[in-house]
Amino acid sequence: MKSIKESKKSILLIALAALVFMLGITNSSAHEIVNYNGIHMTVSEYTTLLNLGFTENQIYFMDEDTFESNKDLDATLLSQTTRYYKTVYPTYGNGYTIEITEDEYNSSNNGGSNILGIVNTEYKTIVSSISQNGNKYRYNVSTAWKIMPSTRSYDIIGIGFSNPVYISSSVYFNFTYANSAGAYTTSTQYYNKKSTSTGGAAVYKLPSGTIKSLSANLYYDVSKNTTNTITNLAICGDYAHATSSVPAANISNYSIGISGINLGSTIGGYYDATPCAMEYASVSW
Repeated sequence: MKSIKESKKSILLIALAALVFMLGITNSSAHEIVNYNGIHMTVSEYTTLLNLGFTENQIYFMDEDTFESNKDLDATLLSQTTRYYKTVYPTYGNGYTIEITEDEYNSSNNGGSNILGIVNTEYKTIVSSISQNGNKYRYNVSTAWKIMPSTRSYDIIGIGFSNPVYISSSVYFNFTYANSAGAYTTSTQYYNKKSTSTGGAAVYKLPSGTIKSLSANLYYDVSKNTTNTITNLAICGDYAHATSSVPAANISNYSIGISGINLGSTIGGYYDATPCAMEYASVSW
């Protein structure tokens, strides 16, 4: 019987082979993979990016700066979970978000109007992960929409924590979308960003017009601020979607912590309440 470590290695090799087939190999001897932006990466570099919590989609659309700053890190993926959500817009009242199963997500389609008073439904995923990055740890969260949101205002993505650690890097953020012609754009533009003692987050404005895909990513590294041994890490990867137009003057009225994104009184009524995507990892640090 294979050990857990051997099984995970086999699964990873299968995933790598699938990705190589999907993206194409430009140099069969070096096993170079080319992403959407023309970046050539080896399977080893691709594995490092996966170990840092980046998804296949993020790697495929990764820009040169992000690739160069991450490809050679000493990374081990400790924990990663994908969670699935449905946002419902009733005929009357505000939209709301609930967590659903993977099966329901995979079989979902746009709800449209129906006799139950549901005007529209939208679906998205949140992926949160914890990785070891040398003598630090990397926290990563991403979201991707399956059905594009009808409301395009200021959304918030963030990661909160409660352990005796502090953010020891920049809070990195970007989002990627495809226009009606299928051309992809990756942007790092944000309208508010926070790096606090309990987490990091960013506010960005969703692109207008017809879009075919939409995803966002935020990550940062943490270091310990105690001499005691830390045996477990806990984070909350969170996302707040605006279900109505948010006044630009109020977009900084939120905080981020282990319970996720906490909305202030001036903007609380403009957003859904996405259940927090908690993630844990056992460590000896």
